[in-house]
Amino acid sequence: MSDTILTLDRLCVGYGDRPAAADVSFSLRRGEILCLVGESGCGKSTLLKALMAAPEIRLFSGSITLEGTELSALPPKQRRKLCCEKMGIVFQTPEATFNPIRSYRKQFIETLKSHGKYDLKTFDTKVAEAFAKVELGDWRRVLGECPFALSGGMNQRVALALALLLEQEILLCDEPTSALDATIQLQVAEELKRLRDKSGVTQIIVTHNLALAHFLADHIGVMYAGRLVEFGRACDVLCSPQHPYTKSLRAAIPSLDGTMPDGLPGSPPMTGPAERGCEFCDRCPQAAEACAHAPYAMRQVGDGHFVSCCGGKEAMP
Repeated sequence: MSDTILTLDRLCVGYGDRPAAADVSFSLRRGEILCLVGESGCGKSTLLKALMAAPEIRLFSGSITLEGTELSALPPKQRRKLCCEKMGIVFQTPEATFNPIRSYRKQFIETLKSHGKYDLKTFDTKVAEAFAKVELGDWRRVLGECPFALSGGMNQRVALALALLLEQEILLCDEPTSALDATIQLQVAEELKRLRDKSGVTQIIVTHNLALAHFLADHIGVMYAGRLVEFGRACDVLCSPQHPYTKSLRAAIPSLDGTMPDGLPGSPPMTGPAERGCEFCDRCPQAAEACAHAPYAMRQVGDGHFVSCCGGKEAMP
């Protein structure tokens, strides 16, 4: 049996007639954590919605293969059902997950029933086990609370516990720490890592935070204007970046010695992926004339390390 759980092959998805992410390809093995990083509007969250078969997302071309089943070949309703069975999602804010004025117990029971996984005899035992895995004590008290009564970090842990109860094999997280303070960010990050270590849950995490990606990820995918521009092991992408955009992201990280970081001039295009040419060439310090016309392609630069840059001026004789 293959250890690969999820494969995207030249996936192009978007809204209406406009692609928001194009030519996205990668594979994930069971138990791996992938972090997708990049500026707002680059297509990261759209990819998560496509994986969950959200009704507003249109699949233009390419394929999504989940445990050997090509989802893109299924009717939308069947695809959505299978995605919800196999994948769960934790949103950026608990408000997007829970009704703030209804108890967790009621919401847990409703969610489990909708997935066909509610069993009165085992409910308390399974909830206690899930809460223990995310380091939430006194589960009976927490389950009786309403979300508005708990902190953002506590709500995120409860959302992770619910994902565990659903026993889904892939967990998608859309900016799970961005709305939290630094201390709670670390706690949630540790819970995500512990979740993988204890339960073997494969994770795809969307984040702006390179430090979080470095802490969590086995692999990192860097996205820009709807395209994957660099992909590889976390240590390779962050410690030896090959794409000018990834290098710019690294250079923008504040230094502990007080040195001002180098900002990236300009703004990303808001029109989505272009048919030809590198979307980053207008902001790239090493862009050459050919960059505006070269077709998109990922080339291998190391073991499992891929980059879409053709080299620009550095590749010129």
